[in-house]
Amino acid sequence: MPVEFPKTTVSKDTQELIVRQAILGRQNEIIGYELFVRDEDSYNGPLTDPFLSSARVMFKTFNIFNVEQLLGRKPAFINFSNNCFDEESLALFPPKQIIPAFTIAEAPGHDFIEKMMNLRRRGFRLALDLFEGVPWQMALLKLVDFVRIDTNTNEPAAWEAWISMVRKANLANTPALIATCVETQAIARRCFEIGVDYSQGYYFMHPEIVAGRMLTENQRTIFNLLNLLAEENPVSDIEEIFRKDPSLSYQLLRYLNSAGLTRGQEIDSIRRALILLGRQPLQRWLTLLLFASQGGRKSPLLVIAATRARLAEMLRERSTLLESHPLALHRSFLVGMLSLLDAYLEQPMAGLLDELRLCPEMRAAIMEHQGEDGILLQIIEAVERGEIDVVRDRAASLGFTIADITRISLESMAWAASLE
Repeated sequence: MPVEFPKTTVSKDTQELIVRQAILGRQNEIIGYELFVRDEDSYNGPLTDPFLSSARVMFKTFNIFNVEQLLGRKPAFINFSNNCFDEESLALFPPKQIIPAFTIAEAPGHDFIEKMMNLRRRGFRLALDLFEGVPWQMALLKLVDFVRIDTNTNEPAAWEAWISMVRKANLANTPALIATCVETQAIARRCFEIGVDYSQGYYFMHPEIVAGRMLTENQRTIFNLLNLLAEENPVSDIEEIFRKDPSLSYQLLRYLNSAGLTRGQEIDSIRRALILLGRQPLQRWLTLLLFASQGGRKSPLLVIAATRARLAEMLRERSTLLESHPLALHRSFLVGMLSLLDAYLEQPMAGLLDELRLCPEMRAAIMEHQGEDGILLQIIEAVERGEIDVVRDRAASLGFTIADITRISLESMAWAASLE
C-alpha cells in the first residue's frame, strides 16, 4: 500500500538523485546500504530539511520498488536528525530493513530519547551518525545498535581514539562500529585492525594493484571464452573449452535451468546448451560469472558492476539520441560490467583489456571515457558518487532529466540485487 507522509509531499519539479552506497564487512561482504538524496538546492551545502530529504528517499524508493527487491534483503541506513524527524511516518516501514541513522548536533531532549526508545520497542535498530566521543554521545550508546565514525573529515588520531572509546565502553551490548567515508584500501585495513566491524566508502572500487598477480585458471578460461565469442569462432571451439572444465559446464547448465531458458527441452549436450543460450547472452553470463566469486565468496563488485552494466544498457535503450540496436545495447552492458575489472582482479586495466582483445570503441570507453559508451560511464560514475551537477549536464546531452536518471538507476539496482 502506498505510504503517505504528513506535510512532506514531493514536488514534480524537484530534481533529486537517490544514491545507494554499500556497507561492507571484514570479508568484503555487503551487509547493508546507505540510501541518501542529492538535490540541486542542497548539493553544495547542508540540507535545509533533513527529514524531508530522508522522507523523499523512502517515498520515491519504496513506493516504486519492493524493499527487498531493491536491497536484496539487506538493510538500508537512512539519515535523520533529531530536529526534523517524524516517528509515525518512519513506523510505516519494515523495521527489519530500515535503520534510522541519526545526526544529532547537540544533547537531545527527553522527548527525542523517548522517540528512540519507542522505535526500539517497535523493532527498529538505530544508528548514531558522526560520533565524536562527546559525553552525551557516550550516554546514547546504550540506545543504538550502530555507531558511525567519519574517517575522512577527521584526523586518524581522532577517529582511532573514538573507536577505542566505544570498544572500551562498559555496556551490556556494545554497538557495532561503522567507519564511513573510507576512500582507500589502506584506511579500510587500519579501521578493521583497530576494531571497526564494517566500513563504508569507495575504497573497494579503487584498484590496489598487486605486482606479479596472475589470472587464476578459472579466470583465464573465462577470458579465453570471451575472446572466442568476440571473434565469432565456431561453436565447436567454445564447446571444447567447456568439455575440459566440468565445473564451468555444470554452472552453465544450472544457469539455464534456474533462468527458465530450457523451455521444457532436454539439454543432452554442452553444444545444445550453447546454441540454446546464444552468443551474446553467453558473453553477458560469463562477464557476470567473472565477478561472481572471490575465493569462494561473492565479491561486492558483482552488485556494483552488474548495476553499472544494466544501467548503461537501459540508458542507451531509452535515450532518443543514441542508437539502440541489439549489438549497441550488448556493447554498453559489457562496458559497464568490465569497467571495474581492474578493481576486482587488482591488475592494471590496460593489460587486462589487452588480454580480452576488446574492440577499440569499448577500450576507449573504459580507459578514456570516450564515445557514447564513455558518456554513459561518466553518468554512471557520477550517479554512484551523488555528483548531481555532473549527472545533470551529461544526462541532458542524451535527452534525460535527473528524474529520468533516478528512475532508471533504481531499476538497475533492483535488477542487480536479484543476482545476489
